[in-house]
This record gives sequence, structure tokens and C-alpha cells, in this order.
Amino acid sequence: MQLSRTTPKALERVLRRVSALQPTYAPIGVTLEPTPPMEQRRVVLGSGEDTFKRTRTALSGWATHQSLWLRLYPDAVPPAEGQTVLVLLTFAGLCLAFGCRVVRVIDEPRRYGFAYGSLPGHPERGEELFLLEWHADGAVTFMLRAHSQPANWLYRLGRPFGELMRLLGTRQYLGAMRRAAVRINAR
Repeated sequence: MQLSRTTPKALERVLRRVSALQPTYAPIGVTLEPTPPMEQRRVVLGSGEDTFKRTRTALSGWATHQSLWLRLYPDAVPPAEGQTVLVLLTFAGLCLAFGCRVVRVIDEPRRYGFAYGSLPGHPERGEELFLLEWHADGAVTFMLRAHSQPANWLYRLGRPFGELMRLLGTRQYLGAMRRAAVRINAR
């Protein structure tokens, strides 16, 4: 975790530093199969190819990470395996920056998503999967799957705050995809 100004120059310094680090958990890819049991949320976004294509565009543009208090840096390029990003919690011109590494991209005709995992300094040790699926019945769903634990004893002491932040993050991710689908389906 790094407290930083939200200037591109400051964020680039943090990104360079965390890019050299290795994920803090094993096995990499743990969220791709739902064993062991882990947190999972799924919402129906609509139906049909148009809904899938447009929500895919939203997810590949990191729409899940765009709000007044949550951002991602850099967000100008779609997720790519091996890419390091900073998840930013912003407030009053400052931000807490947490490093994550994209460990898997799923890019199939009826599924799109990515998984990223924590790097040293992140308050959680683990991985999150963001996945869109266009099912045979036409339904388009978005699933968020997470497997994590506090990174150290200090974060375990602050677990209630960590749980609140994770709940707010989950709501942000799901809400962003619902809003993208509503804009799409309203056309």
C-alpha cells in the first residue's frame, strides 16, 4: 500500500516499483475453479449478443473500477496477462494505491473476463475474477469471484474495515456492470 498524490508522475513511480514484485498468494489462478469454496456473486445483465458485446467493451475498459472513490491506473489499455495495475482508493486529492497483477484473461466467443491477484503492500492476499458469460439461453451474466485473506496481522486487526471496503468494492463492481447493461438495453 502506498499513499500518493494522484498525479500521473507519482502513480508511475508507484507502478514501476510494484511491477517488479511477485504475487503474495498461491496458487495463481485459484479463482478460475470454484474450489476451494470462495466468495462469489453473479448478476444477470440482460440477454443477447448486443448486451454481451457492449458489456464486454465496458469490462475490457475497466468500467468496474471507475467511481468517485475507486479508480484504476493505468486504465487506458484492456487487461492483459502479466499487466500490473494500481487499484486506487481516492479521497481529498490523495489516494491509497494497491498493486495487482493480471494473471489470466479469458477471451472466448461467449465468455470474457480477467483475474488479478494481489502484490506486496495490498491489504488482502489473494485473487479476484471478473467474468462475463453469454449463456445458451441468451442470458448475459457477470460474475465476481474472490479468494482472499488479510495480508498480515495488522490487516487482521482491521478486518471490519477491510470487510467494509470489500463489500463497497463488490457493490461498485456489480453496480458498474449493471449500469453498463442498462445503458445498453435502453438503446
